[in-house]
Parts: sequence; C-alpha cells; structure tokens
Amino acid sequence: MFFYLSKIIWFFLQPSAASVFLIIIGLLLSKTRWVRFSKPLITTGAIALLLIAFSPLGRQLILPLEDRFPLKKVADINPEEIDGIIVLGGTIHMYISDYRGVPSIVSGAERIIEAVKVAHKAPKARIILAGGPNTIGTNPTPDAVVVKQLMVDMGVDPARIEVEGKSKNTWQNALFAKEVAKPKQGENWYLITSAYHMPRAMGCFRQAGWEVKAFPVDYLTGGRQSQFSPFYYALDGITITDIATKEWLGLAVYWLTSRVNTLYPAPKPQM
Repeated sequence: MFFYLSKIIWFFLQPSAASVFLIIIGLLLSKTRWVRFSKPLITTGAIALLLIAFSPLGRQLILPLEDRFPLKKVADINPEEIDGIIVLGGTIHMYISDYRGVPSIVSGAERIIEAVKVAHKAPKARIILAGGPNTIGTNPTPDAVVVKQLMVDMGVDPARIEVEGKSKNTWQNALFAKEVAKPKQGENWYLITSAYHMPRAMGCFRQAGWEVKAFPVDYLTGGRQSQFSPFYYALDGITITDIATKEWLGLAVYWLTSRVNTLYPAPKPQM
C-alpha cells in the first residue's frame, strides 16, 4: 500500500506537474462562476514553471544531497578491502527493454558503469543487484535482471552476480538485498547509487541493520561552483528540480515512517 500511495501522491506533488495542474485548473475556472480564482492560479503556475525550468533552484535543492557523502574513485579502492558491492536499480526503462528486447537505460548509467569498473578492480567481490519492477500495473522484467545482462556483456563473470528482483523502493532494496547477501560481521560492502539518492539509501541500509560504505555516482551538478548557474535547457531544470524535491520529500516520509532513523543521514565519523 505504501508503494502505491507514494506513486499516486508524487504524481500530483512533483513541482512540474503541480505547476501545470495549477494552470489547467485556472483555465477551467475561467469559464465558471469562480472566474476570480482563474488568473491567480494561472499566474502562479506559470511563474512556478519558469522558476523550476530556468532558475538555479534545482541545483540549490540537489547539491546538498549530492555532497552529503564524499566522492570516491575506483582508483582509490583497495580491492583486498572489498567483500561486495550493492548496486541499486532505477537505471532501466523496463517496458521499453521488454518491448524492444534490448536493454534501455533511462537514467543513471553511471551506476552500471562504475559498478563494472569496481567489479574489475576487485575480482573477488560479490555483486548484489537490487531492483524489481517499481511500476503500477503489469510487472515487466525486473531492473536488476536487465542490469545483470548488461554487466555480463561488459565482461563481469555472471557467477559473481546475485539478483534481488522483488524490491519496489529504497527501503525494500535494503531489506531484500540483505536477505540475499547475508553479510557477515566485519565484511566491507560498498553501496553504489546516484549521489543525490545516497542519503536516503544509506539511511535505509543502516535502519535495516547493515552498515555499508557509500560509493556515490551519477552526479547532476558540477559542485559548488555551479550552484548559482541557471539552466539553458528547460527540461534540465525541470528534471533536476523534480528529482531533488522527490528525494527531500522521500527523506521526510521515510523518517516519519521509521525507514530511516534521522532526517538527513550523514557519513559516520572516521575512527
């Protein structure tokens, strides 16, 4: 129920959709006795859409999420200190992959690319791919199944890869991946996901009782030097603002529902 509610509610709350809905409602009211509400709604929706499309708002929202956990590079990894890696789903357009019969990457390709690089650097490490069909309606081929085939095509031994293909959200990623991995005390596991998603993902894995190390990838900003830069393409601003808003709302909801134990998970102090 949580999954379906979150999908439906987010459809209406995402800034881009909410702005368009305000404009549509305003236009509809212009033909009714509530015409006095029409112009304010249309104006508010139009201004909001312009702000999220072209202003630096999206960068301002997403940058604290991306910078929460420090950047890691494959070159800095000691392969002897890695027992396994977990790669979270969300990169595959599952319906297109099924319809076309070939993998279709919709976003976050760096999750797969960096995971393959880490896998080659640490050939003894286990690999857990977490991600099921997070759609409402029919169940396409799970994200993790498609990603496994991509990784195999990129030279990773299929015997090393274990698939968790049931999870529909980040909380289930953590729970179900742990069931598959059965991590032992003292093992070092790296979690690979998009940098903006890392705070919520780390919070979920900690709450599930699995201490992993963050390996953020798939950055959408250039860092502090780009935080005040406006967007040249409207779609870039809209996409990043929607993604950032979803993550902040997700953190709040996960905290309220005890899926993370702190509102804004952070790296733990080095001992």
